[in-house]
Amino acid sequence: MEAAKQFRKQQGEKKKKKKSKIKGHTGAGGVKGEEKATAAVSSTAVTASASSAGAGDENEEEDDDVDVEEPEMEPELEALLSTLTPLQILLLDESVELGEDDNKPAASMLEEAEESIMEEDKDEQIPTETDDILGDVNPLHLIGDLTIQHRARTLLSSIIQPSGVSVSEFYKRYWGKRPLLAALEESEDGANENDYEDGGEDVKLQQQLEHATRLNGFLHRKSIDDMIRKNKLRYGLDLNVTRYTDSLGNGTRHRITLDPPPKKRKSKTGSGGGAVDDVEYIVANPTDVWTNVDASHCTLRLLRPHEHNDNIHSMLSLLESEFGCMVGSNAYLTPLHSQGFAPHYDDVDVFILQLEGYKRWRVYAPMNKQETLPRVSSRDYTEKEVEESMGEEVLDVVLVPGDMLILCT
Repeated sequence: MEAAKQFRKQQGEKKKKKKSKIKGHTGAGGVKGEEKATAAVSSTAVTASASSAGAGDENEEEDDDVDVEEPEMEPELEALLSTLTPLQILLLDESVELGEDDNKPAASMLEEAEESIMEEDKDEQIPTETDDILGDVNPLHLIGDLTIQHRARTLLSSIIQPSGVSVSEFYKRYWGKRPLLAALEESEDGANENDYEDGGEDVKLQQQLEHATRLNGFLHRKSIDDMIRKNKLRYGLDLNVTRYTDSLGNGTRHRITLDPPPKKRKSKTGSGGGAVDDVEYIVANPTDVWTNVDASHCTLRLLRPHEHNDNIHSMLSLLESEFGCMVGSNAYLTPLHSQGFAPHYDDVDVFILQLEGYKRWRVYAPMNKQETLPRVSSRDYTEKEVEESMGEEVLDVVLVPGDMLILCT
């Protein structure tokens, strides 16, 4: 509690003077083009989906002033805590336990963060935009003083931090209205060359490194392989192997799934005493899975990785406290020059966290008003339909490690 008191006392004089300046952003949610890896490494991404969305009309400016119920947090405190990575926030929760293998990078990252923040020689530290309010307070020491509600708010603030948008501004201008891209070069605070005068290229490179590693510790190829082997993941239930390709040779690409179909077996446990068809899902052979990914350029989709990964589970649990609704997750690993899914839209708000590699996303405005707030997900669209019938393309972006994209319904 002493750290929190020290911080609040330190901010007493600055609170009235300091104001956050946030610029507006235009855009729209709608159909999303399939992701496409554009680098020489596979792309790994986690998508967290919120099942309840806000509503709004981006053409009516007065809607931007809609009131959102939220826990009060001083802007300076939110800015300070948002400098922590999502995993640093989660690992300080007593309910999160470190695993033997998957979380070693996370534990190492946490130790390195502690050491860098407590470094006595401040002349060698890289300055950041919140240095003027940090003082002698270690943000890691403040997390333990927060309520669950404030910790959930801090997690969301950390996730969207590269955008330069505060959580309050996110709810007012983006939630249920338009996409939000949180990327190092897309910050609404608008870093420019003058920001790097003192530190030069070293500062810029350090910021790029910190951004690229800020989502470390959730998933990577080895942890995915361990998950498949240890938990005997099943096709169609726990994972999919899929590809978007012209398999018929007629010039039209469509999605194909390479999952072996489940087996039907007779069971005599029916309530009526008769035989009842039961379905047995096939356990995925890791060798077959990686052959399809590496040799056939298929996308691997994990349908509910949070059931087998404590860090993802903890992140979703805390986000549920923030949004007040159920939050689920999928994870996608897509090889270079590959595409796993057809253009489509979802009936949930999607938070895309780019963990590894590079992936291109094309986002289009809804084709009509009926698709603005969909209650069901769409069918797969063809590329011809996208060219001829889709709404305006509002976003064409390549996500890099550390980037986050929110697609609201």
